[in-house]
Amino acid sequence: MLNLSLVLAAVLALASVVLAFYYAPRWSLRARVHARLRHRRMLMEGDSHETAFNEFLLWLVDKKLFASDFRELEPALDATGKTPIQARRSYLLWCWMVPVVVAVLAFRTTDVVMASLALLAGFYLPRRFIRSAGADAEKLQNREAIELCHMTRMLMEAGLSPERSLKLISHQARDLMPRLIQRIDRFNRVMESGADRTVALEELGRNRNLTVLRSYVALMKQSGTLGSKVAGGLDQIVEEAQHEERSKLKEDTNKIGARMTVIMMIFMLPSLFMLIGGPAVLSILDAFQR
Repeated sequence: MLNLSLVLAAVLALASVVLAFYYAPRWSLRARVHARLRHRRMLMEGDSHETAFNEFLLWLVDKKLFASDFRELEPALDATGKTPIQARRSYLLWCWMVPVVVAVLAFRTTDVVMASLALLAGFYLPRRFIRSAGADAEKLQNREAIELCHMTRMLMEAGLSPERSLKLISHQARDLMPRLIQRIDRFNRVMESGADRTVALEELGRNRNLTVLRSYVALMKQSGTLGSKVAGGLDQIVEEAQHEERSKLKEDTNKIGARMTVIMMIFMLPSLFMLIGGPAVLSILDAFQR
C-alpha cells in the first residue's frame, strides 16, 4: 500500500511538471495580452526565450507584497540597462533574498539588537545602491544623448531618415554611447518587428528622468507627424542640455567647497592650533612650574 501511494505521488508530480511546461507558452501569451490591455508594454527582447521561471517571476513581482516597492526601483533598474526579467531577478535577489540570508545568519550568531540592525541594513543598503547606480546611469545617458543629437543632426542633414540614422548610429557609435546604445538597439528591434514609429519612440524615451532623450523623442515624433525640420530643434536641445550640465557643474563645485570647509575644520584646524599655540602653552606651563 505504501509503495502504491509513493508511485501515485511520483506520477502526479511528474504529470504536474509536464503540464506546467506544456501550458507555459499559453500562460506567457495570456500574460502578454493582459499586459497590453493594462497598457504595460513589457518587452522581452533582451531575453532569449520564455520559461516557466520567467513567468513565475512576472507573477510573483506583480503581487501586492512586491509591486509597489518594485515600481519605485524599476526606473533605476531600467536605467542600468536591465530587461524586465533581469530587473525582477535582481530585485528579488538583492532586495529580498540577500536581506533574508543576512538576517538568518545575524540572528543565529549575534544578539537581537545587532541582528535587527543587520536586518535593517540588509533591506536599506541594496535599495540605496540600486537608486545610486540608476542615478549615475541616468547622468551618463543624458550626456550621451547630447552626442546622439549631434550625430542625428549630421546624418539627417545628409538625407537619412530618423530610423536609418538611429540604425547607423547603433552600428557606428557603440564606443561613444555605451549606455544609451542599448535603448537605441531596443528602438531598432521594435521597428524591425513592424511596430509604428511613435510606439518605438515612446519606448526609446520611456524613462522620464532622461530629460535630453525625452526632448529628442518629442522632436522626432513632431517631425514625423508635422514634417518639420529637426536641425534647429536639435541645436536647441543641445544648447539647453549643455546649459543644464554647466549649472550642475557649478552646483557640484559649490558643494565641494562646502565639503572642503568641513574637512578643514575637522582635520586641519586642530593641527594648525597645535602648531601655533603649542609653544605658547609649553611656555606657560614652564612659567607655572618655576
